[in-house]
Amino acid sequence: MRTATLGPAERAEALVAMAGRELDVLVVGAGVVGAGTALDAVTRGLSTGIVEARDWASGTSSRSSKLIHGGLRYLEMLDFALVREALKERGLLLERLAPHLVKPVPFLYPLQHKGWERFYAGSGVALYDAMSLSSGHGRGLPVHRHLSRQGALRVAPCLRKDALVGALQYYDDQMDDTHFVTTLVRTDDS
Repeated sequence: MRTATLGPAERAEALVAMAGRELDVLVVGAGVVGAGTALDAVTRGLSTGIVEARDWASGTSSRSSKLIHGGLRYLEMLDFALVREALKERGLLLERLAPHLVKPVPFLYPLQHKGWERFYAGSGVALYDAMSLSSGHGRGLPVHRHLSRQGALRVAPCLRKDALVGALQYYDDQMDDTHFVTTLVRTDDS
């Protein structure tokens, strides 16, 4: 695949070309879902057009959290299949599809209760790490770590000392979604 040129002249030419022939697929909206759908259709040999009212990734895609998370919050709901799928997709982005656009980002989970909370939350984060590694796609992220009160305060000095017994630090990923969408729409299948 090669990279396509984008600009006002190319947009005008593309609109004229689309108006002059029948398309198998017309995608409306060039956010991450639209760009991915168009790329998938093109790689399947379908004649495809994509239109966007403004700029690539300027709508919903530009308002995301930028997180590529593996679904840690779904572990508490025991939705292991969803967590497994999210971890697989996160791993593919991190290792193969867009490693240049994905970076690890640390999260701090403050602990307020001695004993049980560290065990409960720590078990969940340990399971999250284990599922990530067992999926074959978790090698690009550091594993979680337990922090003492002092360790947590070194990482986040603004936390209230009197309400803190320690913390857990775990990792997910963050992506520059606008660059990702631009990469998708610039991909040419020839």
